[in-house]
Amino acid sequence: RGLLSMKYFFNPGVMTASGESISNESVKAALAEIVRDENKKKPYSDANLVKLLEDKGMKIARRTVAKYRDQLRILPSHLRKVH
Repeated sequence: RGLLSMKYFFNPGVMTASGESISNESVKAALAEIVRDENKKKPYSDANLVKLLEDKGMKIARRTVAKYRDQLRILPSHLRKVH
């Protein structure tokens, strides 16, 4: 019983370079994969992550990358760096 807002029934999405819509979960998965495979001695900054996601056809803002990184509990680049 009760009322649910319309956004409850839909996943938020992101537009790709080709104009298609993909879910933010797909973007988060791609972000996690990039960070997992990065050089631990020279991790990617949020700006670099934006460029790498654009290369995969996902155009999102740097602050959105930072938000998704926080949601995935991925540390900022200066804290991911291994000496």
